[in-house]
Amino acid sequence: MLLHYVGANGIELERQMQSPPNATQVMSLLLDRGAEPDATCDVYGGGPSMTTLCLIVSSCVPAEAGVQAPLVEVLCRGGASPDGPEDDGTPLLTAISFGYTEAAEELVRCGARVDNLVLHAALGDLAGVRGYFGDDGGLIAEADWAGLAGRMDVPEDKLLEYALIEAALHGRREVVEFLLGKSPDLTFAAPGWGYTASGAARYVGHTEIAELIDARRAG
Repeated sequence: MLLHYVGANGIELERQMQSPPNATQVMSLLLDRGAEPDATCDVYGGGPSMTTLCLIVSSCVPAEAGVQAPLVEVLCRGGASPDGPEDDGTPLLTAISFGYTEAAEELVRCGARVDNLVLHAALGDLAGVRGYFGDDGGLIAEADWAGLAGRMDVPEDKLLEYALIEAALHGRREVVEFLLGKSPDLTFAAPGWGYTASGAARYVGHTEIAELIDARRAG
């Protein structure tokens, strides 16, 4: 569908590597003309996650053009499910994993569920993060794993570490400081990406957070 081209991801090189300033207007026109907002396409192996929404929130092209979050808003307003057509939260998990903070925040404003420790950490919700720890200070594993089982390739005993990585990636210093107090394994690397919490922060320019983590590891 033409709508998938607005996602600027995984289509054809000469056509995907651009997001014009009027991308939201193009999307609105296509939606008004009957484009199916949650239709999938056959890129990256196809499957239910290959919607325009997931393509947008995993593409550097609209992000660098400054239209990624506005496109999310227009697409959701036009009928796309912020939790994905299978209601499994794939769009938000995708935006979080790819490090697109503004897109993730826009998805939440559009109604995406925030239902596990990792998402609360990535979004900087310290109160939400605290809610996953019991009176003894330990992680309430059952409450957290219920929100992630089958959705993320994360070992059940490394949820604390993955939450720290995502908090660092998205520049959530207060959450990082809180999670560092829970004695995480700072050598743990994110599945699929291979970066530690310090590496994630440094990669996206959150140098102060990286130094904070490195100091804790050295101490």
